[in-house]
Amino acid sequence: MNSKLIGAALAAWIVLEILSFALVVRAVGLLVAIALAIGASLLGLSDVKRLLDFLRARVAAKAKGGGGVMADGAMLDGAMQALASILLILPGFASDFVGLALKSPSVRENVARRLRARSGVADPRLIDLDPREWRREARRPRRSAAKQEQ
Repeated sequence: MNSKLIGAALAAWIVLEILSFALVVRAVGLLVAIALAIGASLLGLSDVKRLLDFLRARVAAKAKGGGGVMADGAMLDGAMQALASILLILPGFASDFVGLALKSPSVRENVARRLRARSGVADPRLIDLDPREWRREARRPRRSAAKQEQ
């Protein structure tokens, strides 16, 4: 990436954090805003164990020669949970909002689905068969429950 682009993104993030802090201070007051910021950081710190577990699993997967791939997207889910913890630890309400959103399993699943679609990786729950690997069978009518008990 271009260093100017990184600098601009960092500057935009800092401005966004300052604006979000000012809005929260205006809405709830300075002391409550500081308490909320400290509480969010403590929430992120309490979840650092998840970050450490993610890093250990990543190292173990690489050591086994699996290329760092874990089953059913567990690696991506763990990475997003670790990112949520880091965002909560960072000062600022904009990063806290994103961190809290990533704590939700449905948000993580949606983000993972979008990342897989963007990267061209298929959903691990989808089984893609070649036309020679399957066939249609005639459907048999279902028997009613009363006939099955007899």
